[in-house]
Amino acid sequence: MQKHSILIQTIGWVGTVVLMTAYAFNSFGIIPSTGFWYPFANLLAAILLGIRVFADRNYSNLLLEIVFGVIALIALIRFFI
Repeated sequence: MQKHSILIQTIGWVGTVVLMTAYAFNSFGIIPSTGFWYPFANLLAAILLGIRVFADRNYSNLLLEIVFGVIALIALIRFFI
């Protein structure tokens, strides 16, 4: 396996773990969806997973990650204003 491929796979796995952890923490009441950490984790996951699906040329999922990222970014902006 090439170095680039391992790096892209690792980025994708980290994004998956971030997303699942944020969802679990929110579901169990550890972090609120209206706080800082949930949308921040969702934005980070969208970026990481977006990198992965872009590298795979999976453009339908890239669009999904862009939409999720924009939603998370709006939530973060609303948190600060």
